[in-house]
Amino acid sequence: MRRGILGGAALALCALAAAPAAAQTLATTAGSWVKVFALDVERTLGRSVRVDTASIVPGGLGRTFRQAEVMNRASRAYPRGTTRFALRSVDCTGGRVVTSAWQVVGPTGTALGTSAGASTVVRVNWDSEDGKVLRYICQGILPR
Repeated sequence: MRRGILGGAALALCALAAAPAAAQTLATTAGSWVKVFALDVERTLGRSVRVDTASIVPGGLGRTFRQAEVMNRASRAYPRGTTRFALRSVDCTGGRVVTSAWQVVGPTGTALGTSAGASTVVRVNWDSEDGKVLRYICQGILPR
């Protein structure tokens, strides 16, 4: 039986009881998650990218939101089912983005990594995979 796309991440909630409160908020599956890419694109990318539309608010560089990426296949760094949660901010008119926090949760719910601080602000390549995610945040149009 296949688990839901964030099913592995749901297991993580039990293991996060000892983690800091900010990390618990970041890695929760509660919200209104929207799948950004179609299934055939996810298969090509090797991961499913979802955005919590309930978390999109003004702030940071312009709009702040939560993003989750679930690994659909194993990589060198992570096993299949690993979820990377991130709190990001995008400046839609200026074309800049920053990740202010992230947390990686393994398929068994084990915390595999947490950010120590915000990343540097970088320019957005709107034609890239990440650019398409950010375009959804800015325009509300899914890149199917």
